[in-house]
Amino acid sequence: MNHYQIVKEVINEWDPMNLLRYTSEDEYDPEIRLIVSALPTASVEKLALVIHQVLEKMFSRSGEPSINNCYPSALNIWNKIYNNKFPNLKNLN
Repeated sequence: MNHYQIVKEVINEWDPMNLLRYTSEDEYDPEIRLIVSALPTASVEKLALVIHQVLEKMFSRSGEPSINNCYPSALNIWNKIYNNKFPNLKNLN
């Protein structure tokens, strides 16, 4: 699965603006493209900040999630990307 597909899966599952019950599953595609293009390679914290900034920019402060609410999705994305690259990390826990 490529990074775009991973981010799309996580963001759509989260549905941060509660839009998917009213719209199609491509609703967050512009945001997902921005998140993927800025995808940091090192930390969950940077990824959570990117997600927060993208949602803030795209939804103009109309109830976008706080940065704290972005951490679970950032962690989920990071785990899906990096556990696939380094499968032995799964066995460390």
